[in-house]
Amino acid sequence: MRILCVLSALFLTAVSQTAVAQPAHQCFSPEDTRQRIEDDSLVPLADVIKIARSGRSDELISARLCETNGNLVYMIAMLERSGRVMRMIVDARSGQIVTHR
Repeated sequence: MRILCVLSALFLTAVSQTAVAQPAHQCFSPEDTRQRIEDDSLVPLADVIKIARSGRSDELISARLCETNGNLVYMIAMLERSGRVMRMIVDARSGQIVTHR
């Protein structure tokens, strides 16, 4: 019984460390973002912000280029007039909105 408890504890420790060791996404610094836009022919950040606003007067909170599961995406956060924060993920190559909430 004691061996089973020890093995269970080791298993849970290994699983939790694996989950922590592999981040869901990696975001780039502003300098790296500029370089990636040039090198990988990505949609410019200014164009992505226009797409995200789509004619609304929302205020930009943050916009970052990140790599998620091998895909380059922009993670956008905007403040709506109602005070609600809207988050969007935009494909960095096509400019298409992947998801928003």
